Amino acid sequence: MGVKIKDLVHPIEIQVDKLSGKSVAVDGFNWILQFLTTIRLADGSLLTDRKGRITSHLDGLFFRLAFLLSNGVSPVFVLDGKAPKLKRQTLIERGNMRREAMEMAETAVTQEDKLKYLKRAASVNDDIIDSTKRLLDLMGIPVVQAPAEGESEAAFLNKEGLVYAVASQDYDSLLFGCRRLVRNLNITGRRKAQGKGFFVKVNPELILLDDLLSENGINHDQLVALALLVGTDYNGGVKGIGPKKALAIVKKDPVEKILSSYDFDTENNIREVFDYFKHPDVVPIEKVPVKEPDISALRKFLVDEHDFSSSRFESVVEKLKRLDNSLTRF
Repeated sequence: MGVKIKDLVHPIEIQVDKLSGKSVAVDGFNWILQFLTTIRLADGSLLTDRKGRITSHLDGLFFRLAFLLSNGVSPVFVLDGKAPKLKRQTLIERGNMRREAMEMAETAVTQEDKLKYLKRAASVNDDIIDSTKRLLDLMGIPVVQAPAEGESEAAFLNKEGLVYAVASQDYDSLLFGCRRLVRNLNITGRRKAQGKGFFVKVNPELILLDDLLSENGINHDQLVALALLVGTDYNGGVKGIGPKKALAIVKKDPVEKILSSYDFDTENNIREVFDYFKHPDVVPIEKVPVKEPDISALRKFLVDEHDFSSSRFESVVEKLKRLDNSLTRF
């Protein structure tokens, strides 16, 4: 879901080529779930191969990653580990929401409503994660396994200068201290406007943490406190307080006073939540691993095993091979 601070953020719209020659840490779970939500058949069902195995995520990831590689962007995929105990309440709520959405889909009268509820019910299982890892390995995309939250590990890679930016739709990476966040990198191009019958053009958005703090006249500790007032994955937020009101509060009161003065709608100790954003559980790596693609095995995996179009696959591979760009390694 992510923290809702959009009203305080003023992103810089960029073109993908702005990221050419740079590495980007991808919030893996965020992207996988996005593709499982959006890549569906007309009846709302997910793409599958002849054996009934889900392939929507493979379709989205293969073509999106190939697009990035063709534009000189070097992705580093960061995968979630075990969710921290602080997230227990949110995970329960999300599970309930998915079950309710599935029930609503089963009783939906219109196809539009059915699709809407099926999208809300999207979830990631072990098979999807395993097939994702296999795809990334064969494409030569480096994978970093986070011990806990992928967003915090991606932010660590960015803070340490191992990647240029973090790619995620959520703003949470900023709370973990990432210096540059790129949104819309997984949906760049045309997409259908929500609830509308037309398409809109979508470009990546670059958000700089220093600019966000400067524009709002706060420091990082105040940003985290602001997020806790609004609500995060670890707390529900204070009733009646949105981002603009929260901004006024953190400018007026010290962080310690804020943490002790409100009901943050959580079973957690709010000080522990604050400290987790400041010092999350990460794996301190010194260098992102370099991998080489295996085109023959990739072809077998996607075309032979998962029924991808042979012509579309070969078209992508040939395009990458023609590029004068060492990052692609195809």
